[in-house]
Amino acid sequence: MRRMSEDQSTGTEAASGKAGGRRRTMLMIVLPLLLLLLGGGGTAAYVMGMVPPGSGMAGAAEEAVLPADIVFVDLPDLLINLHGDGSRRMRFLKLATAVEVAGEEQAATVRQLVPRILDSFHMYLRAVRPEELEGSQGVYRLKEELLARTNEAIRPAQVRGVLIRELLVQ
Repeated sequence: MRRMSEDQSTGTEAASGKAGGRRRTMLMIVLPLLLLLLGGGGTAAYVMGMVPPGSGMAGAAEEAVLPADIVFVDLPDLLINLHGDGSRRMRFLKLATAVEVAGEEQAATVRQLVPRILDSFHMYLRAVRPEELEGSQGVYRLKEELLARTNEAIRPAQVRGVLIRELLVQ
């Protein structure tokens, strides 16, 4: 009888050893996958804008500009005859923009220099071909060029960004 109890205890130990090995194997597979899923989900939430930047342990140096400091100045709408491709067909660009500045003092400077800004816009836009405005890259290049020309026109003041309210190529 003593032999049976030893065999039974050995069988029980072997069964518990197999179960323990399965648990370890499951933990070794499931735990990294769970961590990957949580990390990827957090990253996706941040990228999609569900988690605002600076909501973590960021210091005061990384704080965003307060909305009270931002002023938007609307510029007059433009209707420009675009550079043609040699055909008799005329192409037009209708553009409505606004500029983003830091504070009312900068906004007053921009309002005072609007004719200079519009002149620089006209000079640039008359040379633009319709195909240069196609797609998101074309619009991005347009915004960057308008920003550079605006900052050149109002120097030493500076504009933070040019916003396109309406863009129509016909």
